[in-house]
Amino acid sequence: MKNTTNLFENQIYAFSFPPTKNILYKLRNTDCSYITNPSNFSHFLRLLLHDQPKFILGLGSYTGVDQDKIRIETICTNQFRNEFEHNTPEQTNLNNFLEPDEYMKLGKAMGNSHCNQICWKIMELINRGDLYSQLTFLHIPKSISLWTSSALIDSSLQPLRPARTILAGD
Repeated sequence: MKNTTNLFENQIYAFSFPPTKNILYKLRNTDCSYITNPSNFSHFLRLLLHDQPKFILGLGSYTGVDQDKIRIETICTNQFRNEFEHNTPEQTNLNNFLEPDEYMKLGKAMGNSHCNQICWKIMELINRGDLYSQLTFLHIPKSISLWTSSALIDSSLQPLRPARTILAGD
């Protein structure tokens, strides 16, 4: 009997900005890791459209007053650097695949940063029906160590991984 499990059915693609790249590289439960910045957003979006991963995980850091847990962002807006795309303020909900737990909480503070900008662009593709993925963006407090944050994120991704049973060939 041959294994018919599609090893690519639950792909998890992860991206980060340079401050969180070391966390990204420590994750074991992802299939693709991508360091992003505004100059390569369009390349990353084309990659997502081509590969159509089921899950997209974004990582960013924050230094705000609320440093006790990793934040699962729930909304993004069309505001980047105090300018609005399409000239009017809009927001959309992220279609998160991770849930809050004792180490993670929901947040609504994406701001007008590059984190917000890439999430907006991804959600535009999802909402238009061009990309069939779920997007979760995590803001990781600088107060949580690299090792701790990567372990917490990896353990939350584990249930999304397909079982990889190897069966004897016939």
